[in-house]
Amino acid sequence: SSGINAEYGQDGARIEAAFKKYVHRAHAEQKEDSHEVIVCHGNVIRYMVCRALQFDPEGWLRMSLANCSITHITIRPNGNVGLRGLGEKGHLSPEKMTYN
Repeated sequence: SSGINAEYGQDGARIEAAFKKYVHRAHAEQKEDSHEVIVCHGNVIRYMVCRALQFDPEGWLRMSLANCSITHITIRPNGNVGLRGLGEKGHLSPEKMTYN
């Protein structure tokens, strides 16, 4: 059991570090829009969405995302965060849609 908790702690720290690295408002001197494409596990996406929207981080447990789906988050210069799309899968044919 302690091995599982240690692994969870490491994964949680890595996910939080990635959140802090990629999900933030632009630096004041930035003049153009910037875009990040992050390809990762659905659990990471769900966690980042909850954190970005300032929801209870455990809220990710109530979301379901299709594999290969697209989630789009916008961060305005003033720091306001918007969820433009969550788990969009219209680009996949029905026989290609899978969930974990």
